[in-house]
Amino acid sequence: MEPINYQKEKENIQYFAQQARSFEAGELDRKDYKGISGKFGSYAQRGEGNMLRLRMPGGVMNLDKLGFVADMVERFDIDRLKLTTCQTLQLHNLSADETAYIMEAAMDHGIFTKGGGGDNPRNVMMSPLAGVLPGEYMDVRPWAMACGEYLLGRVDELHMPRKLKVAFSGGADNETHATFRDLGFVALPDGGFRVYCAGGLGPNPKLGVCVEEKAAPEDVLHYADAMIRVFTTHGNYTNRARSRTRYLQDTLGVEGLQQAFRQALEESRAAADLR
Repeated sequence: MEPINYQKEKENIQYFAQQARSFEAGELDRKDYKGISGKFGSYAQRGEGNMLRLRMPGGVMNLDKLGFVADMVERFDIDRLKLTTCQTLQLHNLSADETAYIMEAAMDHGIFTKGGGGDNPRNVMMSPLAGVLPGEYMDVRPWAMACGEYLLGRVDELHMPRKLKVAFSGGADNETHATFRDLGFVALPDGGFRVYCAGGLGPNPKLGVCVEEKAAPEDVLHYADAMIRVFTTHGNYTNRARSRTRYLQDTLGVEGLQQAFRQALEESRAAADLR
């Protein structure tokens, strides 16, 4: 994986800031602005102001990150925050300049907003008790963090039909509902992960399809890459109402989806070593 180019990311944020100011001034319509801002993890609210999502891989916040958030809340008098189902932290009622400032300053604390909206890989989820949950089969934190970093590094290159949600479960519980996400890893008692894909809630909810009974933990990124390959190859780019991964179960069938995933996994392993 290539290291994050902080200079490039900050230059991209300056572009976002220009567009955000244009929208705030009424020079850019809401639809066009949404197409730009989502990739940066921000959306215009109904009425006035912006929302910004701070990615917290696995929902983990250390003292430095918590201190940064507290400082931003005090500095900009932020009166509304939310914890999302994807374990990000949403800041609300921000001006264009405040949004861009927080977005850039957050990177100095290892917090990124890129990919927090739009058709991008979202924040990787895991149980809030990962590592300390009695009876868990595996501490999934290292694997969830590695997967989150990998997906964040691919945001700029990807063009997917819709967003991609990835979750890990230590096996003793399923707090993150890994069995019905776009991609889910469920730890096994004897090591490794059972891997599910193309699940989801919303209209026409579906339980994920098991595509691997026992995956080696060191191959986690290959499975993430394989899911992206399946989604970009077989996903629906024309009808957004049916563009989430769960509809692949309808178009490919369960066995067809499993076969497509196995093929994509072979292609991933042949293309690069992601272990």
